Amino acid sequence: MDLGKFEWMIEEGIRLGVKLFFALIVFSIGFWLTSRIKKVIRNRMIKRDVEPTIREFLLPIFDFLLKLIVILTAISTVGVKVTSFAAIMAGLAAGIGLSLQGSLANFAGGLLIIFFKPFKVGDYIEALGEGGTVEAISILYTSIVTASQQVVILPNSSLLNNPIRNYSIKDTRRLDISIGLPYTEDLDKTISTLKEMLTSEPSVLKDQSIMVEVLSFSDLRINLAVRAFVKSEDYWDSYFKLYKKTIELLGKNNISISVPVSQIHINKKSS
Repeated sequence: MDLGKFEWMIEEGIRLGVKLFFALIVFSIGFWLTSRIKKVIRNRMIKRDVEPTIREFLLPIFDFLLKLIVILTAISTVGVKVTSFAAIMAGLAAGIGLSLQGSLANFAGGLLIIFFKPFKVGDYIEALGEGGTVEAISILYTSIVTASQQVVILPNSSLLNNPIRNYSIKDTRRLDISIGLPYTEDLDKTISTLKEMLTSEPSVLKDQSIMVEVLSFSDLRINLAVRAFVKSEDYWDSYFKLYKKTIELLGKNNISISVPVSQIHINKKSS
């Protein structure tokens, strides 16, 4: 082997070894700095009372970006052109993005839900034909628990593109009871009896409007609207209690409730 070529190989090997050595130093110091910066960011978020959902979503992104910078810096130290590497990564990202369009839409929906907060964990909502208490909000999906203890997983993109009814966003909620009375019943007596029931019920908020009025007429009955406000957390307990008390109170005061009546006409033909 030519001596000059052998010396050149040794020099190139030494030069490459030095580059690899510095690249390892960049890796070790860079990853150490990344962990320190991540801890600082986490502590700042905790001090500023950033919600855990947002915090746990942003920290992995910061960690990934910082580590990516360290890796690119180390690669450039070895002598690899970062521009070509970045072009390859961009192409891969574009391909992955096209194949995961639905997931990316859910991802964007999760971001908007986390930042704009149309609902939060613990709220009772109705959306996409489902109703339940929000159990968890993740980046791609939101899970709710129905009254029958069934867990329903809802995609975030569909949630944001459809109406959401949040029953817990307000402190109070109106309770509606519909009653049908025969036309022969004493209307004033019924209204005063029901108003007395509402005013004596502890769960009914007295600083909100209490209403017992005629709602509509039908062929066989008068429809009354009984409305009062209760605390949102007391809604279902008050709902069942007031329906039961309504039946008992009307019966005690000899007030009849109209029930559907079916009439059957039989025509007899002479033989």
